[in-house]
Amino acid sequence: MSTSTPRVAEGASRFREMRAVERLAHQVGRLPISGGVRRGLKRIYQLALGAQTRGRGLACTLPGGEVVRVLPEFTHVSWNPDEYGAFRDAVRVGATALDIGANVGAYSLLLGLWAGQDGRVFAFEPAADAFDGLTRHIRLNRLEAVVRPVAAAVGDRETTARLLLAGTAGESRLAVDADTQPSTSVAMTSIDAFCAQHQLAPDFIKIDVEGWELAVLRGARQTIKARGRALALFVEMHPSIWPSLGISRDDVLKELWIQQLEPEPIAPAADIWSLEGVCLRLVSR
Repeated sequence: MSTSTPRVAEGASRFREMRAVERLAHQVGRLPISGGVRRGLKRIYQLALGAQTRGRGLACTLPGGEVVRVLPEFTHVSWNPDEYGAFRDAVRVGATALDIGANVGAYSLLLGLWAGQDGRVFAFEPAADAFDGLTRHIRLNRLEAVVRPVAAAVGDRETTARLLLAGTAGESRLAVDADTQPSTSVAMTSIDAFCAQHQLAPDFIKIDVEGWELAVLRGARQTIKARGRALALFVEMHPSIWPSLGISRDDVLKELWIQQLEPEPIAPAADIWSLEGVCLRLVSR
């Protein structure tokens, strides 16, 4: 098997022509400016970019011709080329999809475009700032009839949980008892509970939960078993985070064995358990 590393995610600017105000901002960003001044300039930059786009966002054209509009303050959104290809092949018109860990909606929006008006996408995001970006992006892209934002974390049961407040977008995760960082209380559900409540039989599930993928899989046993090979199941594993959560690779392997799931890389890799930043596909044996 090839030892090449998977291609990294590509930012929104990769799929569109950068505007003059962005090029200027990148040049200013290299200057030695204090934090307070930098934050003020960033706000002015976002307002200028919003005005230049007349509130319609930055139009990003993906490889298949899909157009996704991104708000100026979220130009960090990205799409991994290997994930894009694998997800695109897996989603059909009319599909029901779950995006677990949707952040501001980069993949939720694509799933909505692919599933179409007859499809349904449920985008789960517990972090308040990211959820706000998610809902705004859904409206901006006129996908309200297809993509439903769900303000909840996903785990192995219905409860409340502590969410750590990460300083970097997309890195918030559920807390363990030993965590002392700032946190907030969030609702948590499980895939099995949510699907039972809403009578869903998902065709596609993407899970990206910053280390808590084992709990999400445990809470999806009934759904995964019921759907079998009809389910396209993709999970981004985070082995570097597992030890801090009290999780080992053996724990994950045991769960995959219980559920009779076989991990398959979607990009060439010498060791699939060293992959981070790109999903694996879990296939029913």
